[in-house]
Amino acid sequence: MLKDYLIEIFEPSLLFGLLCSSVGLFAAIYFKTINLYLGLIAILGVIIVQIAVNLIDDYVDYKIGIDKETTKTKFSGGSILVTSNKVTTKNIIIISIFALIIAGLIGVYIIGFLSSFVINFIILSMIFGFIATVFYARYLTHVPFFAEPFVSLSFAYVGLAVFVVASNNFLNALELFFFVFIPSGMQVGVAMIANELPDKKADEKYGRRNTVIMFSDHKKSGLLYLLYYIVVFLLIFAGIYIGFLPITFLITLIVLPGIYKVWKGIDSYKDPETHEKTMGINTITAFLLIALLSLAFII
Repeated sequence: MLKDYLIEIFEPSLLFGLLCSSVGLFAAIYFKTINLYLGLIAILGVIIVQIAVNLIDDYVDYKIGIDKETTKTKFSGGSILVTSNKVTTKNIIIISIFALIIAGLIGVYIIGFLSSFVINFIILSMIFGFIATVFYARYLTHVPFFAEPFVSLSFAYVGLAVFVVASNNFLNALELFFFVFIPSGMQVGVAMIANELPDKKADEKYGRRNTVIMFSDHKKSGLLYLLYYIVVFLLIFAGIYIGFLPITFLITLIVLPGIYKVWKGIDSYKDPETHEKTMGINTITAFLLIALLSLAFII
């Protein structure tokens, strides 16, 4: 039983929170404004908040019935542990509440080390994180075309928050947000586009309005996937062009073959089973690009 709860809590998607927040830490190292201790504590807080978000999402999806109708794959369809009753929804909520309390305490602890100007930013971050955690699955996913941009910006904000905490100032924060943190956060959005396809019918039935549902066919979803990456690389190239980012950020071009394969997979989508390989490449490509954004700061 304990093993099942550990698997439910530590989902692979936590890597998105870890990697996006690590970009902020490596950016602080690059600009020589790093407080490594505070940066690592902030990353821990981010992961705990994401645990709460994931658990609440699984709880909501089970309670409203979506997870009972989806085809389960390694990357979509909701929690198998919940639908098979290996973990209980009651315990999931208890764990998510506990996680939110721990994350809040970490936030309060961090505030004691920061300047008054940065403290206000962290308090706003905590409020934003609470809203996203509690209301995303139940309400925000019902807003047309909102889910992917909201999640992308949320994970971009994660990188910004860790950078500000580790630096204890806002120097270079705005430029980093546009040229680095938005591209890293958008990896979560592009991952959603590919992974939402198998759940399209069930999500639509229960009122979800993500872009995959709003578009009439999967080919348009593929074009949106490409558009996301066009924006990602335009922002990175702009940062390099104006001299803010080092030339090492061109290392991100390594992911281009993966992007092409995922686009072709979305474009030719047939069913959840045959799409599983595309979702795997999609996830690896997104993880890799975020990791490369961190690596580019130190090579």
